[in-house]
Amino acid sequence: MSTEPTHSPDEPLDAVDLALLAELARIAEEIDPVPDGLVERSLFAITLAGLEAEVMELEYVQVPEMSVRGDAPPVEARTITFTSESVTVMISLSATDDGRIRIDGWAAPATALRVELHRPGSVSETTSDDDGRFAFDAVDRGPASLVVRRADGAAGAVSTPVIEL
Repeated sequence: MSTEPTHSPDEPLDAVDLALLAELARIAEEIDPVPDGLVERSLFAITLAGLEAEVMELEYVQVPEMSVRGDAPPVEARTITFTSESVTVMISLSATDDGRIRIDGWAAPATALRVELHRPGSVSETTSDDDGRFAFDAVDRGPASLVVRRADGAAGAVSTPVIEL
């Protein structure tokens, strides 16, 4: 039996090649399927990386110690602080009645800012007041990142790491 190839690798794929590749794809999907949401999370991370923004460091995460009282549902709130050389952003995350998240934020030094909330497949934008305060109401849970820019365009963008809302 000869082990010599019967055709050149430069030839186009034929029906046998396509059937073999389809069977290999089926086996790979059955044995090691792509995790749910991986493509969306990857595209989201690539989009954020493409912003070429300075990335803030995650400084502090707080979850309330006494978040459950009696039969009441747990109170879900987190405070997260991000720092960079040019700006510090603190956000408070709290659950809304419909299970979504409200984001209240403050930036220092206080100035008017454009604040973008990047989510897989979407970007929401708001502006802070002159004291650096901003908010996003009723945001769906999932991965998110904030991108902060001075409203006057005087400096580059600063981005938070991706967090789970």
